[in-house]
Amino acid sequence: MNHPWLTASLAVDRAVLDAVDAHAVAEYPNESCGFLTGPAADPLVIDRAIAAPNLADKYHKADPETFPRTAREYYTIDARLIQRTFEQGERDAQPVKVIYHSHCDCGAYFSQTDQDAAAPDGQLAYPVAWLVTAVTDKKVTDRKLFTLREGAWVELAITVR
Repeated sequence: MNHPWLTASLAVDRAVLDAVDAHAVAEYPNESCGFLTGPAADPLVIDRAIAAPNLADKYHKADPETFPRTAREYYTIDARLIQRTFEQGERDAQPVKVIYHSHCDCGAYFSQTDQDAAAPDGQLAYPVAWLVTAVTDKKVTDRKLFTLREGAWVELAITVR
């Protein structure tokens, strides 16, 4: 497999988790979202967080029938930003290994909505794992990392570096 970060525990720099947590708290009560990258030469290491704007409110305002969820309960990252971030990661030998988002006032789980967005046809839309950070009352309460393996969502371990 050419995406080993989908198969094993990931080592995440403490500063990266701190940045993800700070982003989640800053965006609360809306969901935060972004990317985690790491060196191609060390595929199980994550050493950079890239925050992305959550466009769910913008889409909802423009077309609430097609986009019924707001940023309070959903996240949307611009497809062009996703593409550019993945391309830049490949050019810099710093591939995107994780897409992250937060859940507000509920747990760190991979919801059916998350699953459908991450693997709309039963296959991963992007070759990444998915980090969910739970935030309640502007405090991070939990985080979990998920991947799709043989058609089932499983949790991966996170080691803090």
